[in-house]
This record gives sequence, C-alpha cells and structure tokens, in this order.
Amino acid sequence: MRAPLTRRGALVAAGAGFLASTALCRPALAQNTVLRVGGTPNYGPVLPVHAANALGLFKKLGLTVEFTGFSGGSAAMEAVAAGEADLINYFPPGVALAKQRGVAATIIAAGTLTPRGWKIMAKKDSPLSSVKDLARKKIGVSANGSTTDFFALWAGQQAGSMVSRIPLGGGGLIPGLLSGNVDAIVAYPPLSYQLETSGDGKVVVDLGTAMQPNLPDVWMAADKVLQSKKEPIQKALVGIFSAVRYMKANPEWTVKFIQEQSKFAPAVAQLEFDNTIKGLSDDGVIQEGWVENSLALGRLAGLQELPSAKSMFSTEFFPVTPIEV
Repeated sequence: MRAPLTRRGALVAAGAGFLASTALCRPALAQNTVLRVGGTPNYGPVLPVHAANALGLFKKLGLTVEFTGFSGGSAAMEAVAAGEADLINYFPPGVALAKQRGVAATIIAAGTLTPRGWKIMAKKDSPLSSVKDLARKKIGVSANGSTTDFFALWAGQQAGSMVSRIPLGGGGLIPGLLSGNVDAIVAYPPLSYQLETSGDGKVVVDLGTAMQPNLPDVWMAADKVLQSKKEPIQKALVGIFSAVRYMKANPEWTVKFIQEQSKFAPAVAQLEFDNTIKGLSDDGVIQEGWVENSLALGRLAGLQELPSAKSMFSTEFFPVTPIEV
C-alpha cells in the first residue's frame, strides 16, 4: 500500500517490573527477550511502537522490540505466515483471507475503530462533492484487495452504482489523481493529510466519520506465537497502549515526535495527531459487531465463506492496562 521502508530499533532488555496483575503470577522474562513487530512505516497506528521505544516503555517491561516496516499489510501477513514476524498491524478481512488459506492467526487488539484520516479525495477543482457523485467514476486505489480497494467498493455501494477501481500503487495515487487518470482516490493517512494541506485536493468523503466502526487496523499474531510468546506479546501490547495514552495526553511532545519520526511537515504532523493518534483505541477492546462490519467489506470484494466474526479474535489480551512513563 505504501512505499517499503525497513526500520529496526532494538531496545536493551531490563528486568523492570510489569503490571501487578501479571507480574506476581508469571515468571520474570529472561533478559533480551525479543519480539518482532511489523507494520507499514509512518502509518499512524504503528507510530506508538516507535513512541514506546523512545519513551523507554519496552525497556521498563524487560522487552526488546525489533520493528520491521513492510510495503503493506499483505507483505506483513506473509512474514507472519513464514514465522518472520510475531506481532503485526493488519485489518480483519486480510486476516480472514489468511485463515482461509490455512494460516492459523488471531486478532488480539484493536488499533483504530473507524478509518480516521482515510478519505476519498478529488482534485481541488473537481465537481465531485458527495459520495453520490462517485457513481460510475474511476477511483484510484493502491492495489486490488487492499484496504483502499475495499473502501472504494463501499463508496460504490453507497453511491448506488458500480465504480471502476484503478490500482495505482501507493506512490501513484496522488500523481494519478492530479494527472486526471482517475476521478478520485482513496487516500490513507498521511497521504490524505499531505494532499489536503498542499491545496491540490479536496475531501469528497471523510471515511472516518461516514463509516461505522470497522477496525481498519488491528494487532494480530499467529496462534503458535500466542502460545509460545504469550507473555512477551502481552508486554508489547502494554508498551504500545501505554504509548498511545501518553501521546494523547501530551500533544506538543507527540506532534514533535511525529515530525522527527516521519519527517512530515508541521501541518501534516498536526493533522496526524488530531485525526489518527487521537482516534486510536486506549485499551485494544474489540466488539464482535465491529469485526462483522469489517468482514462485510471483504464480502463486497467477493470474498466468500469467511470465518465468523466471533472466531476471528481473542478477548484474552484486552482490555490492556497501561503503565506510567
């Protein structure tokens, strides 16, 4: 979905305390316990992983985290299937498709509930102004079967007509729009923020407010990892969601961190905070109906015989209780 970039950050393990509810009933982690976490680089919902690193949260939990940036969710899922990643950021229809193909994997925490920052956008002088105007139009998506593709299908459903989905690649979305090759694009954050702040594009549909909760990103892992690395997985989630809480409570620190981490312009970093970061789940809690809404998007794309929503996730790892920075 986005340009590939790999970034690995290792944290020196330390034998600091864990949550009282778990530390007293579990043996201490050995030093240098390593967990391999993956996601799309510079995508808002994975920024708390880097923030937890910067804030020393993983170190407090006695955990070493290695982050790998993947070109998109499908590539991250392939790494999970190959045993090369332990915990990744993905979305439910992709997990369902992987399960169909024999990958035993489970969603264990919510990232965001609605697609905040995801927008269907047109050129600034386009006559398009509402979802109804998208009927029979060409909509640029990053790839077939991607989250952008599912959202374009949803837009067509809402418009009451088929739309033409044109795969452009993540890097080709804005050029494809501005050159007139497509009428609109499904823009993900921070691409949507960059297009909006440049003045070259306008928002036709803000998917974050137009759609019901559908878990555009979740945290998931292979079942065998959830068994063999249960405690490190729990501690990684504690670190991530503790960073989420800190980021929300400290906007000045967070906007500066986003600028430094992602190399965004100040205006884009501010939008990333206002929309994406503030919309992240505080505790990872998932409701079955939200998963069902997400799977419904997969059915729009022609996916059939998907697993039931209830079988897609485990309640064992949430709600996540944060620790202090």
